Formats: sequence, C-alpha cells, structure tokens
Amino acid sequence: MSCNRVTGICLLAFSVLCLFTFIQAAPAGACQAAQPPEKPQPHQHGHSMDMNIPSGVTDKCGPKFTYEEGPGGPSHWPSVCNTGQMQAPIDITQTEKVAFPLLPPLQFSYKPADLDIVNDCNNYELKVRFPVNQWLKVARKPYRLSEIRFKEPGETAVNGKRPPMSLQLVHLSPEANLLVVEIPVVVGKENPVIKAVWEHIPKGGKENTIAGVKINVMDLLPADHGFYRFPGSLTTPICNEVVQWYVMKNPIEMSEAQIAKYKKYYHNTARPLQPLNNRPVVESK
Repeated sequence: MSCNRVTGICLLAFSVLCLFTFIQAAPAGACQAAQPPEKPQPHQHGHSMDMNIPSGVTDKCGPKFTYEEGPGGPSHWPSVCNTGQMQAPIDITQTEKVAFPLLPPLQFSYKPADLDIVNDCNNYELKVRFPVNQWLKVARKPYRLSEIRFKEPGETAVNGKRPPMSLQLVHLSPEANLLVVEIPVVVGKENPVIKAVWEHIPKGGKENTIAGVKINVMDLLPADHGFYRFPGSLTTPICNEVVQWYVMKNPIEMSEAQIAKYKKYYHNTARPLQPLNNRPVVESK
C-alpha cells in the first residue's frame, strides 16, 4: 500500500472520529444551556445578559410613547397593543378558586443583593435590577428575578379599584418566558427596604450600583402568598402577549411620604385597563 494511501486513510479516520465526538457532546451541552443550575454557582457576579432584560439606560431621555392621550398615547400604541386579545392590565371581577396543590404555589428563593437601581426615563419608571442568584419556582420550574418595576398607581385592578402603587417583580425562564408577580402597595408604615432604595435614585437615564447597600426581595413580599393568576402581556409597547401574571391578593405598605417621593419622578404610569376577552382568571384558596 502506498504511503499516500495510508496517510489518506488515517486522515479520514481521524475526521470521522472528531465528527462522532462532536455529535455525542452537542446534546449534553445544549441541555446544560437550556436549564439553570438548581443552586447558583459560586463567585457569579453581575447580570446574566442572556437572561436579563435590558436596563433601559441611555444618555438621552427620549420616550417613544406616553400615558396621556395624544399621538403617542395608549390608543395609538402600535401593533398588538391595540389588536391583541390577551392584553394587560385587567380588572379582576370574577375568578375560579383553586386549592393547592392543583394550583401550584409560588416558591420564592430570593437572597440579599447589592442595590442596583435604574432611572429609566424612556419607560417612565424606576426599577431595581438583580444578579443571577435570585429565583422563583412554580411547579419545580425555575424563573430568575431580573428586576423590580414600580408603577403609580398599581396596574391590575380588583373589582374596579387600583392600589396607590404596585411593585412588579419581573422573572425570566431559561426559555425566555416572562412571569410577573405584581404586589399591590397601600398607604401605611414606612417601608425600610424602599427607604434604602429611594435614598439612591440616580438622575434620569442613569444606573446606580451601590456596593454594600443590600436589599432582600423576601422583605418586600406580603406574609400571605395567595394570588390571582391570568395570561397577559407586557403593559408598555410592544405589548407582547408572553406574560404569565400573578397578582398578590394581599398588599404591602409604604408611607405616604414614600409614595409622594416616587411621584416626584413618575406618576400616572398605569396603562388603561384592557378587556378580559374570556380569559381564565384563577385565584388561590
């Protein structure tokens, strides 16, 4: 057998071996990318860009929509905002009560994190962002807490009434599905977590990360984790109908002064209520 022929056979065998190894390894790698670890890996810091919503921070504030009626107002928001059948927010007036475990509970697993606050002047809101180790599970499925958005007044209504404010905890699954937990806010005692957040509000279009000032979202949850659940959408353009909404049945408190301080930055930032269109709304009992 010639030397060239032997060399060719060796190269062919080597190529086949490499291809086989790649094919065998690829599915395992893909599975690992699709599922987050059950426990966060140590020494992970910062934001996971593949699972985080953009901060909205820009050097120039130039909102592309408004909450007031006019050319950029809600009735003129583009695309699915005015054609969709599962838009949010809604007025919850009738529900089907479902007991656990038929309706899986919310399993919160948040940890203290350095305060990272954004003054998102393009979307009329302050929001707090989180690193990769903040998790919520529903029926063993993990959702990572990306950020808290503040709304004034609260967006989802119950029997026609909206709360003075609300917190919207925005979560992302590994498949990039959105889950929002909305917590109504009523006037009451000063909230110590909110006090720490409000002390570090940046200028419009800026982000402020404060090492050493830690907040724990567990301290922003009501004691009773009962909720309403319905399928819906984002409440700002582009209003994609990709959100599972959980609205807590019980509120948390903020002082009147704390709510007033937020309103100095943004107010009347709740989208008009949208038709239910026969969507199922369930309530935990």
